[in-house]
Amino acid sequence: MAGREAVRKAVQQVRPILSVDREEARKRALNLYKAWYRQIPYIVMDYDIPKTVEQCRAKLREEFEKHRNVSDVRVIDMLVIRVKWN
Repeated sequence: MAGREAVRKAVQQVRPILSVDREEARKRALNLYKAWYRQIPYIVMDYDIPKTVEQCRAKLREEFEKHRNVSDVRVIDMLVIRVKWN
């Protein structure tokens, strides 16, 4: 019982990375997806990628779908930061 209380207090004291709540983290992830989706035609053209725009967009969707079930706000923020800067 005391262990549960300690965990609960520790979880409540964790500071957010970027987003305050899950909805804000969701919006950040969705905005990142939209930005990449819009840039794919330019990426394919500029870097002469031997794939079609549709194939690249399907791959983008696949990569975002991998993390569909992530619900921790801090993990979502870390994934957004990692994708944004890599």
